Amino acid sequence: MGIMSVLHRQRPAATEVDDATIANASLTFTVRRTFDASVEAVWEAIDDDHAWEWLPFPGVGVRYDSPERGVGVIREMGSVHGIVRALWVERERFWRYEPQERITFGVVSGTWIQYLLVREYAENMEFAPNSSGGTDVKWDVAVTLRLPLRFTKYAPAVWRLAYREVGLGLLMQRRVAAVEALREPPTQTTNGHRPSRLTKASAGERK
Repeated sequence: MGIMSVLHRQRPAATEVDDATIANASLTFTVRRTFDASVEAVWEAIDDDHAWEWLPFPGVGVRYDSPERGVGVIREMGSVHGIVRALWVERERFWRYEPQERITFGVVSGTWIQYLLVREYAENMEFAPNSSGGTDVKWDVAVTLRLPLRFTKYAPAVWRLAYREVGLGLLMQRRVAAVEALREPPTQTTNGHRPSRLTKASAGERK
């Protein structure tokens, strides 16, 4: 077996991922961030084929097995683009998929670096329009680490800061703003004025 085969080989997670993965994790933390954009734009940024490409690591992003989205869908996440695939690629399965509201997923297998450092991993993300016309994101992370990183479970504040400022930080805010800018502009009302962001958000809440 060649070295590249070893580096690319997927190794299964310790257990099947489900709500018990979150409940039993040795480290759990929650990140919150408000975006000045519609829930549709924030959801699209997280859900499309360019999700997580804003992370400041080479070749990082997602790759879906098919165009389908929903419960049971599996995607690749990590350094999925180019020759850096040999570094870190994990396969994630969704067991909740509620468009523009909530997703829950966990790692079912990973390449060598994932296997060496992480025993179990899962995330839950919730999206809600707020009264200012923006979107509130609540991101729950649950991870059980292996020995090389096990001591870091005692520093949840560090994990929280990293996920907030890198995962949901300035680069994601720029991505969301770009998605929002490409969305169809609101139609004009009869008096010639466009509806406010608050009006659009309120309309979404009434659906």
